[in-house]
Amino acid sequence: MKRFGKLEALGVMSACATRIFSVLLFAVVAAEACQVPVFRYALERWRPDPYQLVIVHEGNLTGEEKSDLVLLEESLVGPNGPVVNLRFEKIDLAKEKDQFKRWQKMHGEMNASATMHLFYPFQGFEGKDTPLWSGAFTKKNMDAILNSRIRKELVKRIMAGNSAVWIFLESGDKKKDDQLFEELEKYARLAKKEISIPKGVIQQSAFDDPDLLLGPQDEENILESSVPLKIAFSIHRLSRKDPEESVLLSMLLNLEDDLLNDEFTNQPMLFSVFGKGRVLPPLVGKGINEENALGDCSYLCGPCSCQVKNQNPGMDLLVMKDWWTALEGSSVIVEKELPPLTGVDELIAANEPAMDSTNEKDVSDTNASDPTPATQPLTTDADPFPKSLIIAVVFFSVILLFGTFILNKNRAR
Repeated sequence: MKRFGKLEALGVMSACATRIFSVLLFAVVAAEACQVPVFRYALERWRPDPYQLVIVHEGNLTGEEKSDLVLLEESLVGPNGPVVNLRFEKIDLAKEKDQFKRWQKMHGEMNASATMHLFYPFQGFEGKDTPLWSGAFTKKNMDAILNSRIRKELVKRIMAGNSAVWIFLESGDKKKDDQLFEELEKYARLAKKEISIPKGVIQQSAFDDPDLLLGPQDEENILESSVPLKIAFSIHRLSRKDPEESVLLSMLLNLEDDLLNDEFTNQPMLFSVFGKGRVLPPLVGKGINEENALGDCSYLCGPCSCQVKNQNPGMDLLVMKDWWTALEGSSVIVEKELPPLTGVDELIAANEPAMDSTNEKDVSDTNASDPTPATQPLTTDADPFPKSLIIAVVFFSVILLFGTFILNKNRAR
């Protein structure tokens, strides 16, 4: 076994202390990071990824197809920008060279002069990618791609403040599906009872308080709309045989490679939809239980520790909604400015209570299901500079200085 000499050991001790200090410092900073729940951060700050629709034809389009193409173009953009996360390309086989055989094969499998092929975001033009849905280029099919009854309901519930909507894909066995639906209702009630909004979230109603004080770290914790903030999960049943939801079914069942395998054909599935239509990988069969369901709920309602969307699990659904206008219409213009970042000494001084006759009120979030009334006093645990971080820095600085002193003393010998 390799042994270390005294100086080597002290050097290793110093290096280890440095690593430990870095890890704990990161942990302390992470603990003070964005406290907005994942489901709300996704709604207000994540942009949906666009699906790709490829329209394949050979030669000129018919007059009706040209009219449908104009309608499609007009459907994608509203007065304030995109209203659906979809982009389309038109491929004329008479002029196609790069992937002629691929598109010809897809097109030839259907008896139609023009066909449509829908792909997940960032797919469509790689030779190995296959469409999640294909059909003739008709207005009926185009409307089915753009929207559906259940997708409209998802949007409605999310904008009403649902943390997430569970799409319960039925197995087809009515008795078992009814029993499982009752279990899901119980899980939703448990989530509402046991899970709280993270501390530190600042709702729009807080800005009605004239004595509101914000620290530099509070900017990330401010909600950007007045959509109700609460713990609420609702359930929507979906039949595998619903012809009006064929596109939605294809989006859900192609999320993972094996969901269409025979072994899962008669298995119930549970999909959590949140934010601007983002959906988590499903719970399947016996995996739909209290532990797993509440685990998904805890993730969605916990602080958004990783704010980069694509580093979080899930996939965006194709949803028609002018999110920007809807959220902007429910937002409040905040005239208060966050204080500029200052030095450590000033931040520590700012952390001391003011010795005057004015009792300043702090900012608080709420753990209640409904937004805090404007008339309710607001308090917060968030300081301009976290005491835990100061203590950690001082403590590990002492350790490092002591280790360095011993190391230098031994070297001097």
